[in-house]
Amino acid sequence: MLVRPDSPTAADVVELALKVLAAEGLHGQAAHAALEAMARERGLPVKRCAELIVAAVDGRVN
Repeated sequence: MLVRPDSPTAADVVELALKVLAAEGLHGQAAHAALEAMARERGLPVKRCAELIVAAVDGRVN
């Protein structure tokens, strides 16, 4: 039987997404503002938008 690992916390996912944005040149408040703006534009919670960013980098987005 497969055991599903615990989902990462919202803070962990957001932190990973902010690292991705930092790699793209956005740091600190600019990265936070970009993440919040992306979530707002898409009508998603910030955590879900962060999950999508991390998944895209990991190659898990179709």
